[in-house]
Amino acid sequence: LIQSDLNDKYATRKAQPSHVVPLANFYVLQGTIYQAPDLHHVLNSRLAGTLFHLQEALDKTLKMSRYDPNKGHSWSFDPPEPSKEEKLRSEPCSQFQKESVDKLIDILTKKYQHFMMRTGPVVTEQSN
Repeated sequence: LIQSDLNDKYATRKAQPSHVVPLANFYVLQGTIYQAPDLHHVLNSRLAGTLFHLQEALDKTLKMSRYDPNKGHSWSFDPPEPSKEEKLRSEPCSQFQKESVDKLIDILTKKYQHFMMRTGPVVTEQSN
């Protein structure tokens, strides 16, 4: 048992009694036991995250790069025109959805009028 008493954190190591080779590492945070990942999994996760962001950056760079045999390489920093699908996805809702929601709100407002709050100023009586 490897123990450190800093803010209720403990580290333990599981090993076979005849050998001193650890089988797994565990840590305890606020009463919950977690198995610590090995170095392979930590490095694999960090590298995968790094490579994902590098790939995204390279993809954006390739979209801006232009090559003309007469002029050579050039860069286009203007944003590309969005496709029809991207334009449709960027719209919050269609006209049909707007009309349907307006009808539902109207129906519910009429049905539950007594639950509606008063929107005008509240007048209170003043006692002298």
